Amino acid sequence: MSAITVLGLGAMGAAIAAKLRVEGHPVTVWNRTPGRDDELVSAGARRAETPAEAVEDAEVVITMLTDPPALEQTLFGPDGAGPAIAPDATLIEMSTVGPTAIGTVIDRLAPVDVLDAPVLGSVPSVETGSLVILVGGDRAVFDRHGSLLAVLGTAMYVGTSGSGAWLKLVSNAASIATLVALGELLAVTDRAGLEAATVLDSLEAGPLASLIARWRPRLLGEDTSSNFRLALARKDLAIVFDEAERLRARLTVDETAAARCDEAIEVGLGDEDFGAVVGFLRR
Repeated sequence: MSAITVLGLGAMGAAIAAKLRVEGHPVTVWNRTPGRDDELVSAGARRAETPAEAVEDAEVVITMLTDPPALEQTLFGPDGAGPAIAPDATLIEMSTVGPTAIGTVIDRLAPVDVLDAPVLGSVPSVETGSLVILVGGDRAVFDRHGSLLAVLGTAMYVGTSGSGAWLKLVSNAASIATLVALGELLAVTDRAGLEAATVLDSLEAGPLASLIARWRPRLLGEDTSSNFRLALARKDLAIVFDEAERLRARLTVDETAAARCDEAIEVGLGDEDFGAVVGFLRR
């Protein structure tokens, strides 16, 4: 079993730490906000006071943080983990921070091996070991940690460093744009007097079948649990816009989706699941 440190104990980070501990790995945890580690520590994880202390003796360091500034602070701020990670350890960066941030981390942590491994899925996916993990980096490093990643779900090797970070942004951007489009279209069919369930039945008969089947409870407002906050979804759009600009490209559909998300956030829905944008648009 590998000695693992998890830095960042939001909903996903805490779930990942708990899953790895249950599987028998020695787990050390650290979080910027005190108290979020209480349950994990009670269950057997070791609490660290600083990121640097947390990575002492770690064979694998997992980061699951909010955004690039949080990653920068955790790795390279005061008492940061970066300088304290052993040269033969591996950093598995599972946050959604984009390829530019990953490239910076790789340069500054050398010779430490780094995998960018953002995930598709939410807390229930962690608990059932059914995450999809999009992994970029050296293939040999990926192979070395395949059994560890398999505890959390299906790990897909997608290419060189930054590839996983790119594909996570693409997936999230596509999901958000699609939700906004569906929200606007349901608003139209509401006004036309059509039953929402009937509209979804017709969409499910076409190329959107798997998407509608997966999202139907949220689209109908039956499932209001929050697995991915709207504010975080909007943060991810901001990152993908920055990355696209570096490539001299524009994502005009997603820019429109971002504007509608901003409207929903302005009325207080930022902490709701990103599917809340559909209900907002229908209203």
